[in-house]
Amino acid sequence: MESLKLSREEIIICYKEDVERLLKFLPWLEKISGGEASGVYSGEGIGKSSMAVPVYDSTLLSFIKEIRNTDFINRNYVYTYSRYRIKTAKDELRVIDACSLQEVSVLGDILSKYVLRGDVKGAVWSEGVSNGVYLALLLKLKDLMEIRNPQA
Repeated sequence: MESLKLSREEIIICYKEDVERLLKFLPWLEKISGGEASGVYSGEGIGKSSMAVPVYDSTLLSFIKEIRNTDFINRNYVYTYSRYRIKTAKDELRVIDACSLQEVSVLGDILSKYVLRGDVKGAVWSEGVSNGVYLALLLKLKDLMEIRNPQA
């Protein structure tokens, strides 16, 4: 969903439900952020000649699934990365910190990168946890959605 000069209240109405659904993962992200949300299966009978199989945290997979059901997903997220010159996780964190409520779609584009690239390379889903981008995004969304109009 594009934020075409919508008022603060309209933006909050558009995204509030999606943000609330994602915020249920905030306690988990606060606990695990900076750590690993995946591993490699090493069950009985796995030998040196077997292929490594990644195993992802079930909460991470639920989080990714929940993101897919929001208006944040945008297949054209690469244009935002180009416009804001985002190349690294540090750049993503810089942009997240600088975003205002009018730029909430930029936050969605960063989420989109992790979800959509993770479809091709699952390790990308875990990167969002280990580099702290998911946590920073949710904290920023929570902060922006709690901001109320000064005249209210």
